[in-house]
Amino acid sequence: MKVDLHGLPLSEAKLKAQIAVGEAWADSSSKIELVHGHNLGTAIKDYIQSKSGLSDDMMRIYPEIPSLILRDKGLGSTVVKFKRP
Repeated sequence: MKVDLHGLPLSEAKLKAQIAVGEAWADSSSKIELVHGHNLGTAIKDYIQSKSGLSDDMMRIYPEIPSLILRDKGLGSTVVKFKRP
């Protein structure tokens, strides 16, 4: 699954990322790619990749989802993988 977030206001990108990650977990996906862009700023990327960003929000909103594994794919996207029991 791939979700395009670039060009969105930060608040909208946060919400869309949180929902997409929650849906990917519920659908038993092993990973999701969040496209944040790479030319016009780093606010969305910083939120996704920061320890106090997406990961913390997901633990608060969806406590059933274990820790996320984040990998910068380069060229404006981050792959989120799930640690499944």
